[in-house]
Amino acid sequence: MAPSFAGFPGAELAILAMAFAWGATLGSFINVVVYRVPRGISVVTGASRCPACGTPILPRDNLPVLGWVLLRGRCRVCGAAISPRYPLVEAACGGIAAAVAAAEVVGGGRTLPWLAATAWQGVDRLLVHGDFRLVASWVLHTGVLLLIVTWSLLGRSLRASPRAVLLAILPVVAAVAAVPDIGPPGLSPDGVRWPHEPRMAALVSAAAGIALGWLLGGLMSGPNDRASLAAFGAAIGWQTLTVVTVVTIVIRCIARCVWKGRSPAIDPLPWVATAAIVAAGAIRHAITLSWSALAGG
Repeated sequence: MAPSFAGFPGAELAILAMAFAWGATLGSFINVVVYRVPRGISVVTGASRCPACGTPILPRDNLPVLGWVLLRGRCRVCGAAISPRYPLVEAACGGIAAAVAAAEVVGGGRTLPWLAATAWQGVDRLLVHGDFRLVASWVLHTGVLLLIVTWSLLGRSLRASPRAVLLAILPVVAAVAAVPDIGPPGLSPDGVRWPHEPRMAALVSAAAGIALGWLLGGLMSGPNDRASLAAFGAAIGWQTLTVVTVVTIVIRCIARCVWKGRSPAIDPLPWVATAAIVAAGAIRHAITLSWSALAGG
């Protein structure tokens, strides 16, 4: 008789668990950024403290999600309530990292334009074949999505400065130039590479994504939409960027109707962008079919 755990997808679950932990840890740092930056407090120096009594938070109480649960949402010293926003942001960032890992690492690159065509698929492509471009792509896309989350949370109190936008976009461009196969699809709607040299094609596609993201972001109402969409366009390309912009505008309009003209409490942009990256292959296929139909007509 086979053991009860036979066929259990241990490697896949381990990768997703590590991705969630990594994302939740970054979510904890995002909470620090969102709290400190508008108040002019350094995010590098100084331990995290209870906002009510100023007591430094113990390392075991600072565990993402779990720390808040074990404390039952209250400071260990003074008993002041700790906002549930902190574990929610951490869990959301962990979920984003795990979702992208499921699509790009566990999925074996099926949604990536330049990595999809291979005999190696699934997690074996990483663990057996050693294709670490999957990890590089996951780090790039997760990092961009968490950057959008940060700017969305800061949007109610602080607008991203031009310097911050430049410092955020430059690493994205450097990543796609260093590893062109994790970069955006080509300039044409069907994603064909141009020019033919991969590194130059990645740079041209990233530049087009930045330009369109900056333009479309100016047409949207969020204070940091330009910064978010420019970074997203550099990583994923103008094709998926256009879909994300249209869907986000529609959701925001519906939400404002529901909230009677007020901005919704949760910005849909990070979640639409996450869904687009996870479903990037389907989106590119739909765009290609549409373009072929128009060209044929």
